[in-house]
Amino acid sequence: MRGATGRLLHDLARHFVKQGHRVTILTTTTGREGISARGPISIVRIKGVSTPNKRDWISGLWRLYKAMLASARHDVIVTLSDPPMLYVMGQRAAKKKNCAHIHWCQDLYPDLAPALGFNPPALLYKLAMALGRAALQAADRVVCISRCMQRHLVRTGVEIRRTSIIENWPDQELLVSVSETPKITAKLDLPHKKSLRERRLYSDPAGQKFRVLYAGSIGRAHPVEALVEAAKILQKTQPDIELVFVGKGEGFEKLAQARATLALDNIRLMPPQPRAALKGLMESGDIHLVTMRDESLGLLLPSKFYAALAARRPVVFAGPAESDIAHLVAKYGCGRVVRPDDGKSMATAIALYRTESDAWFAAHDGTIEVLKGRLPEDAFASWSDVVRKVLNERSS
Repeated sequence: MRGATGRLLHDLARHFVKQGHRVTILTTTTGREGISARGPISIVRIKGVSTPNKRDWISGLWRLYKAMLASARHDVIVTLSDPPMLYVMGQRAAKKKNCAHIHWCQDLYPDLAPALGFNPPALLYKLAMALGRAALQAADRVVCISRCMQRHLVRTGVEIRRTSIIENWPDQELLVSVSETPKITAKLDLPHKKSLRERRLYSDPAGQKFRVLYAGSIGRAHPVEALVEAAKILQKTQPDIELVFVGKGEGFEKLAQARATLALDNIRLMPPQPRAALKGLMESGDIHLVTMRDESLGLLLPSKFYAALAARRPVVFAGPAESDIAHLVAKYGCGRVVRPDDGKSMATAIALYRTESDAWFAAHDGTIEVLKGRLPEDAFASWSDVVRKVLNERSS
């Protein structure tokens, strides 16, 4: 239960416990196997691997499947997207235990494999697609995190009546109160000048740099080339802007190499931070950067977007214009959308928020509007509604 998805899962589990449900979480570990409790939530850890390959992936799915069968019967099995294709085993386990199956689709596999540059043998990919779509079609519900994901599923064989859309939500610790909203006191009095100075725990203690924050993984679905291009441009034109990347993924290695090779001193790299530090970290950014390759449209949606909204920071989204994030940014004016391969436009958008206070505060106000109806309690209510409908349908 690590990263953004793990935090979402724990939030949802706590919600269902408050509603009177018994909740058990099955997860893998590279440490000691066993059963523990986090408050009223039971956590069953089974042996996993730290460097998975195809054989380890299959054996990991099998161990999770056996753990599902060995667990006490629950009314609903909810599967997530990691490990890939877990929903196939979840559907089989639900059938054997005569309970409902809901797949919470954060990343859509096997569809995402080619988009990430993985090229499995054509026959194997075709088989995986057939097994996957059969399992999703048999599921009681597939919860999609975006409309573009729902459209992709419907176009590729899943009946729309079996799908629901519940967007991800920001961490509750990140949500700021009205009293914490920065005030406009001068034409160029942006938050980095005063109100956030005491929160700069990560670099630039004097608070003089304008910070562009990227918090989360940079994997194959996230372009790096445009980030490097933007950093090169800004180092020459806006030396008071820093680009801070916090997280992990192979993209961080590429950024580190580019930083060293091109002497990009405006790039800072940091490891993942504990949940207790999230609020200070997210608020330390003057604007937030979210990226996504065109090929990933409908197959994932970066949850870091919601963290930026919770911190009430303008968003520069480098991704497909057809995505839900791009539509929200355009509708509410909470940031700028640029092509994922266009570093020049990215640099221009970043510089805009550095120099134009009116643009910064207009986007800040836009984040508040986007959050209306997208708070944790709104998502929890939708989840309760989905579970209730699924159980009612099975009993009728």
